[in-house]
Amino acid sequence: MTRRRTVGLHDLQGENGSVLMTTVLLLGIMLTITLAATMLADTGQTRSREQRERESSLNLAEGLLSSQAFSLAQGWPGNAAAGAHVPVGCDQTSTASLCPRASTLAAANSASPEAANFANVDAGADVTWSTKIRDNGGPLAGAYDAVQADAAQSGTDTRDATPYSCAAPCRWDANGDSQVWVQARTVVRGRPREVVALMKLETVLEATMQAGVTAGGINIANNGNKIMVHAQGSQVVVRCALTDVGCVLYKTIQIQPAPVSVSAPSLMTSAQLTRFKQRAITDGTYHAGCPGNDISGAVVWVEYCADGQLSNSIETQPCNPAAPPSPGGGGTGLSQSCVNQQTRPGILIWHCGRVNVSGGWTFVGVLYAVNNSDGTCAAGAPAAGDGDCSGGNANSTENVVAMTGGGGVLGALTIDGAGCLYAGSNAIQVQYDPNVFGAAASYGTVGLVQNTWRELIAE
Repeated sequence: MTRRRTVGLHDLQGENGSVLMTTVLLLGIMLTITLAATMLADTGQTRSREQRERESSLNLAEGLLSSQAFSLAQGWPGNAAAGAHVPVGCDQTSTASLCPRASTLAAANSASPEAANFANVDAGADVTWSTKIRDNGGPLAGAYDAVQADAAQSGTDTRDATPYSCAAPCRWDANGDSQVWVQARTVVRGRPREVVALMKLETVLEATMQAGVTAGGINIANNGNKIMVHAQGSQVVVRCALTDVGCVLYKTIQIQPAPVSVSAPSLMTSAQLTRFKQRAITDGTYHAGCPGNDISGAVVWVEYCADGQLSNSIETQPCNPAAPPSPGGGGTGLSQSCVNQQTRPGILIWHCGRVNVSGGWTFVGVLYAVNNSDGTCAAGAPAAGDGDCSGGNANSTENVVAMTGGGGVLGALTIDGAGCLYAGSNAIQVQYDPNVFGAAASYGTVGLVQNTWRELIAE
């Protein structure tokens, strides 16, 4: 007989479920690790995004700083009149000429995002920015202090040693050192960054012909045996042929060295003239018509003065120009009353029209009569002269520059085209000094002064 095995209740109760419990525990551990890893990855991505947004904001701030410097180079606020046009601040909605152009900065503020310089994912979203221009005088003289950025300023203008003051902050180069602070603030996706740097206007020494005298022709109307034009160490250049009637009228001793005939170009090109005109506007020494009594300055521009008279009413200061040296020198020297000084010569650019220098004073620098050589003068001010300088007096129309009554130039004198120089005084009229050509400098770019860039605490 076969015996059947019966499974008892005790045997069923022996299955205690240990495998199931182990599986549940393992699943719990795995879920915990997965959640932790996911949280870490999410936190890392968040931190990475935040860092990217902060870097995008800083990059835009530096670009904004450069853009503001470029705008300043187009119209440096070198005087109070120009400073009045500088906004208290610029932002992404500003349209003033001295403000950065929003359309070329961040894509988020541009009507043509593809034309913006900053067009990444952050710059194309939520972006605001602002700039401030402040003189580096008063409480901002030593270093930039954001707390004092809107405070009153006062000091001394280094150009002429005159005091200045601004009830609100000076938004122009009030102290005359060609430097201003620029503060730039950006907020990209809520991440603020703020930087500041001292910006300096660079001067560019322009290449020009450095002859003592250049003109279409010369008429020395004084009959005395004395020197009138002394350009030893340089040349006296005329564009007419020396054999032509009325080209150069003088006695041998009156011009040293003897004139030479050269087909000389204009002293400056049209581009150079444009740069010098802009500098005069920047410096506040631009005259649309005949100038007043003050013609001093590094660059002075007279746009149109048909028959200018610079006489004894001109403002001068004491000076001490030495008498012309030998050979060929001696005699009565230039006046001891000067416009400008030998340590700070200037250049007077008479763009359109004629000028008569008289009255016993000396201009120190370069006297330059453009005589419409660039073709931009009005119809009423055509180029004068035809190479014949035999006109009988200072008022003859061929005489673009006339010098009488003790007026003189220490430096150089240039007349473009066929215009004549008329000299009728009884003393030196022009005395060459090569050092004055250092004043022939225009304004160039605006650059960052080394070691002045720093980041401010953005709030």
